[in-house]
Amino acid sequence: MSAPPSQTEHAPAARHRGIQQPGYPGVWGTIVGAVGATVFVWANRDVLPEPWPVISVVAWAVALVAYVVCVFVLPRAFRDIGHVGAAAGFIYLGSVAGMFLIIRLGTLLLENAGFGALLPALIVVAVGVHFLPFAAAFHTPMFTPLGILMAVVGLIGLVLGWQWEVHAASGAAVFTGVMMLTIIATDAWRGTKSGLRHP
Repeated sequence: MSAPPSQTEHAPAARHRGIQQPGYPGVWGTIVGAVGATVFVWANRDVLPEPWPVISVVAWAVALVAYVVCVFVLPRAFRDIGHVGAAAGFIYLGSVAGMFLIIRLGTLLLENAGFGALLPALIVVAVGVHFLPFAAAFHTPMFTPLGILMAVVGLIGLVLGWQWEVHAASGAAVFTGVMMLTIIATDAWRGTKSGLRHP
């Protein structure tokens, strides 16, 4: 006969604001993503025809505010992500190296074909693909949908840019920046709705 569960097992998980947990990967790690998302928007918005540059900034600002509030301000439960093995470092370095390799080789192909303006969409694909191994390495499932969506959006930008309008590549990059902030904010917001963040 098993022993009854202890009070500790039923105790609700402690809730904290992200600003109080700066060492948690789901807090400091998102800053890198937020910076990258911001670069995607601001580096590409001016290439777009009017009124899209203004719309891009407004969408980015709204998504950024949501990111800051959900990640740093709202109290939420932080799940134990467990021990990150030494292999995670090698996975990270390999993913980054692969990302730069994709960008380098892709840039050569695009420039040789006379489509160098499609580089922003290529970068979106490369960054998205390099996120995929992080889900398992860092016990953060959010990287899987984020990486897949980025790769898909980047590929759409490449196809539309090649077949229709080169500005579609920059549009894909801007959209990706806003999408990244939104996904990160949503993942953090989920932690405010339960005693334990969904794995």
